[in-house]
Amino acid sequence: MRKERVLAVIMSVLMALSMLPITVFAAETTALNGKLNIQGIAAEGKTLSADFKEVNTEGMTEDDVTYLWSRKTFDDEAAENAGETPELKELGKEKTYTVTQEDIGSKIVLTITGKEENGYSGTLTVTSDEVVDAESGAALEAAAEAQKEDASEETGEDQTTDEESTDDQQDNADSTEDIDAAGTETVDEIPPATSDDQQTEGQVTEEQPEQTGEIQEVPTEDTLVKDDQMEDNQLTQADDSAEGEDKAGTETVDGIPPATSDDTYPTEDGNNGTTEDPSNENPSNEEPSNEEPSNKDSSNEEPSGGTQSEQNPDPATANQISVEGETQPQFSFVQDYTADDATAAQKKVTFKNNSDTAVSLSVTASGDENQAATAVWAEQTDAQTNTVTVDPGASATLTITPVTGLGANANPYQQTFTVNNVNDPAAMIATITATVTVQDISHDLTPNPNEPLDFATAKKGYSAVDAKTITYINNGNVPETVIMPVSQSGNYEITTEDSLTLAPNGEGRITFSVRPKAGLAVGSYTETIKVATKSGFEATTPISVAFQVIKDTATITKIQQPAAVSGLPNGTEKSASSLNLPSAVVIETTAGNMKAAVSWNVKGSSYRQSATEEQNFTVSGTITLPDGVDNDNNLNLATSIDVNVKAYSPKIASAENNIITGIDYNGVYTTQSKISFTAVGAGMDNTSPRNGDTRYEPKSWTVLNNTLGWDAAPYTASFGLAKSGDYTLKVNFEQQKYDGNSWQPTNTTDTRQVSFSVTKANVTAPGADLTPAISRTGAVKTGDSTQILPFICILIIAAGAIGGVVFYKKKNKNK
Repeated sequence: MRKERVLAVIMSVLMALSMLPITVFAAETTALNGKLNIQGIAAEGKTLSADFKEVNTEGMTEDDVTYLWSRKTFDDEAAENAGETPELKELGKEKTYTVTQEDIGSKIVLTITGKEENGYSGTLTVTSDEVVDAESGAALEAAAEAQKEDASEETGEDQTTDEESTDDQQDNADSTEDIDAAGTETVDEIPPATSDDQQTEGQVTEEQPEQTGEIQEVPTEDTLVKDDQMEDNQLTQADDSAEGEDKAGTETVDGIPPATSDDTYPTEDGNNGTTEDPSNENPSNEEPSNEEPSNKDSSNEEPSGGTQSEQNPDPATANQISVEGETQPQFSFVQDYTADDATAAQKKVTFKNNSDTAVSLSVTASGDENQAATAVWAEQTDAQTNTVTVDPGASATLTITPVTGLGANANPYQQTFTVNNVNDPAAMIATITATVTVQDISHDLTPNPNEPLDFATAKKGYSAVDAKTITYINNGNVPETVIMPVSQSGNYEITTEDSLTLAPNGEGRITFSVRPKAGLAVGSYTETIKVATKSGFEATTPISVAFQVIKDTATITKIQQPAAVSGLPNGTEKSASSLNLPSAVVIETTAGNMKAAVSWNVKGSSYRQSATEEQNFTVSGTITLPDGVDNDNNLNLATSIDVNVKAYSPKIASAENNIITGIDYNGVYTTQSKISFTAVGAGMDNTSPRNGDTRYEPKSWTVLNNTLGWDAAPYTASFGLAKSGDYTLKVNFEQQKYDGNSWQPTNTTDTRQVSFSVTKANVTAPGADLTPAISRTGAVKTGDSTQILPFICILIIAAGAIGGVVFYKKKNKNK
């Protein structure tokens, strides 16, 4: 029994140890590390995606992070530079983002965040260049392709040159070995070295015979110098040859005579004791310089005319020139605008040189320079070529000015300016597109309220009548100066406290106060008062006024029935003005017809604003007799008016407007792709439905005979496919009708579908399978990096111990 207890204790310990990975060790997360980049050109219409090539987080895939695309405007960047944290405009959370027109002039920010459930944490952020328009984007794309081709060609040439240089270096090394081996003996017909300072590495070359002026044998293939090498290394070859002369000593080697006292060779053609032939233009035969011999390439020597920076001070590239300001300036004018207007509307773009050398910038205009705008450097150094030189750290300002004299045009005028590096025209710095809109002159003075000023009736001998007001709004596109209107009959007084100069586009307005003059005789006074401006424009709606003076006494005899109001749109507001009810009615008196003010009881009418059916109703009112009119006959002073409001026309949604967005029709995706889409039902944007309205609500979607549904918005979904092939996504929409309280199904459905293809993906970066998680096979990553093999061994040992105990018991029983 004691042995069994000991074994039980041992098994318990082993079992506890085998459970440690689950109960003790917590799952770890890996922080994102490396540099995130954006793949694609930041231009309107282009699609950007994340570039993981420099993200070195081990095992991470593009599905182990979330994506956030944002827009950083110029103001955001300024706030950021001031130490603030701007709130960027969120653009999307998909793996890719397509640049829109609204992004032009801003920058796109991509932030990826590790999914903790997948074992990753932290964020990486990258900001794109400033977004340009589609035309500039195409130019940038073409320039990038051209640069890639040039780089490819240069790489090929460099490889060839490197190979040749390697061969030359190997030959020099072999020659050096021969020199070392020679010592004091003659090796391969080379005399012994004279002294250490005369023998330096690389001095012995196989081009020495070229200095004799004699016809030499053709060098072997290994020592043959290419044409381009000869051009680049002429000075070096001359120096090396001079070194060869020193090495020759006083003996004749390969037909080369000994050097003279002045280190020159005698000649056979009598050229004054030198090897230089006056007719020979080969610079390799020139007299060696007094400088220390060297086998370095002469291309590495500093030119005699000054430093490389002084001779060619323009190595600055486009990304070293920062651009601030509007690169898509918009100008809007009304025809016949002045030069002062154009100057006031100028836009400025600043170019800062962030390199360490001066750069010369030029600006050229496409097409006619005076088509729409001009561009001039404020610090211009060459007016003829319109160029400016910008020192390191300095800035140059380009002023964009619209030209005058442009006529009204349905299509805006455009002018494109290209800013280039003068010494490298292919290095385009920026493209600026100016747009000038010129409108026809429009005059419009609109009265409010747009109705006659009816002063009703006053009794003879009245002292004053209350004034009425009317406001005119300048809805034209040019400023207007109003001429103060006057009553042509002289029966009315017109005053204003507002300015007579009105700003355009609805901003300027003027209010006139109008009243009949006091002491008018018995009679009717009707007049039209015109409102005009100094530009010669006359308001199409003048001021219509009416006033009547009656005798001392008059008696009402009848109230005329006002004309009915009909054809009002359904849902018209329940008010006297909205229902177009008159403010006065005609009454008959012993002194003639007059107008009497009326008060309408709209609230007490049967009209229901929310009703969708046609409504015919009556609104009652009570008149107020004007001064000088008595009701001697005790007439009922009540009146009424009939009103008609049309029935509501339901908003019927069309199934043709059911669409699927986010997935391309006949698009091609890979097995790495996470395909996301959104179903948009027709009429789903109807947030204030009325009885009879219809809509189509997305209900379900199907791929590969698998159907999934939605219960409520948002109607989006994502999926991935691990097998290549052709597929179809189908979305089912259900028609619904609003019954006045809620949406009810009508048993009518509509199906929309999108065809697409999936191809096998090649894993490129960061070197892991990027197949969407929902379509992967295999174990799920937990983030626990604990090595479990030792615990598996312990578990096996524990199981063996249990088996041993069972065997031991059986053996004892058998005994």
